[in-house]
Amino acid sequence: MSRFTTFAIAAGLTGGLTGSARAQGQAELAAQANEEGKELMYADKYAEAAKKFQEAVARVPEPKYFVNLCTARLQEGKLDEALTACDAVARNNPTPDQQSRADKLIGKINDEARKQGLALHPTGGGGQGPVPPSGPSEQPPPVDPSIQPTQPPPNYTPAVGRPLETNLVATRPDNRYTWTLGFDVFGGGGRVGQSNYYGTAVAGFRLKGDYLVDPINQWGTEGYLQVSHFGQGSRDLASVDTLDIIDVGVAGYKHFCLDATQRLCLTPLAGVHLSLMSPAGSMDETGSQVFNYAGLGGRLEVSLTYAFGQRHEHVLALTGGANLYTRVLSGPSMNSTDELSINEVGLNQGGATGYLGLGYTYRFNTPLGSSPFVILE
Repeated sequence: MSRFTTFAIAAGLTGGLTGSARAQGQAELAAQANEEGKELMYADKYAEAAKKFQEAVARVPEPKYFVNLCTARLQEGKLDEALTACDAVARNNPTPDQQSRADKLIGKINDEARKQGLALHPTGGGGQGPVPPSGPSEQPPPVDPSIQPTQPPPNYTPAVGRPLETNLVATRPDNRYTWTLGFDVFGGGGRVGQSNYYGTAVAGFRLKGDYLVDPINQWGTEGYLQVSHFGQGSRDLASVDTLDIIDVGVAGYKHFCLDATQRLCLTPLAGVHLSLMSPAGSMDETGSQVFNYAGLGGRLEVSLTYAFGQRHEHVLALTGGANLYTRVLSGPSMNSTDELSINEVGLNQGGATGYLGLGYTYRFNTPLGSSPFVILE
């Protein structure tokens, strides 16, 4: 009796381990098929991609595989099959984000059906067929000849329309985007204006927006607005202490990214700007700060950037650079009794500052800045 019990326990453990290993193997094969399907989607091969996603959901019915399958079928114009796959998402414990994407796709499927004058006939099963064998040793179950396949109603015509003209899928993650919004904070040292009129430490921030002109060669343009602040200089001047500068400029840049990963890039940049200066926090009669001393300047910078996110949409940057300034070219009239002349505020000389900074940028990859309709998982 004891020997029999030991054998039974051993047999149960062996069966459990075998089942666990088989489940793990199916999950790995499903993930591999899904990755292959994504690559095919990026290459606009939707029918081939759908077959890979079909294989993935047949092995492991995960919501993300159904979303990908729904997307591929929709791109093909196979609206019934797309709707079936999207309907299956809700039955497989999706995350809120996965369900939201499925709902968006269902709305798109219905819109396409209306535009093309098609009636939808979603079927059960979510597009999940029999599980493909995971190896040569596994054989499909025998077919019972007494079971006849269910025939569709005589009047049933699958809703197959025109393939979509627009690719709904975000491209594979890389540094190709359309435009960005971001900000930097920086600090450093240097001098602007006559010596000792203003302090040599500078701190500031920058708001910026980029546009990737050439995605292939990865160069683009940037518009920026930066604010810099200098403290009081060593000269004891009652009318001059601090200096605030607003720079409004445009720049050009180019990404140099590692071949092994598109996440890490070195980006040199050069720009020119109009500099508006406010010595001693000049105020107008309403108490608002005025920047009525104007000059020109330049910006040279190198950034080390790291991109992360599903499509590399988030970017952190470590920057080092310099801001250059001419002497002030335009200021209050010499006859003005309320404001000091360019010479009196020490801005008849230019200057330069060096800085280090940290920045964050968010990338958009559609012309209006919206997110792509679908991001494959």
